Amino acid sequence: MSTDPRHVPRFIPTLTEVVDPATLDYGSRRPAPDVQALVEAVRCQLRPAFERRLQQEYERLVKSLVTEPWDDISRRLHGEMEQLIAQAVTDCLHQRPIATQEDADS
Repeated sequence: MSTDPRHVPRFIPTLTEVVDPATLDYGSRRPAPDVQALVEAVRCQLRPAFERRLQQEYERLVKSLVTEPWDDISRRLHGEMEQLIAQAVTDCLHQRPIATQEDADS
């Protein structure tokens, strides 16, 4: 809608409307929402995500509780095994040769 700048319309429509409070129907308001029902609906929507997150945290916790002590035990046992092997080899090298039956006969 183009208008000639010399002929500005006398009435310019606006997006506002004058409301007469006497004409308002206050009885048609929506009832207040049931808060408990809304809480339950939100809870039901969030439950799967919450359960997945809880499972992930549980697995992480169990892994940390098992892995760290297991690594400590493993390192300790490997160290003990190395010491026992070294001691056994040293003991074998320092023992006198075991007399065989042939040595006893001569």
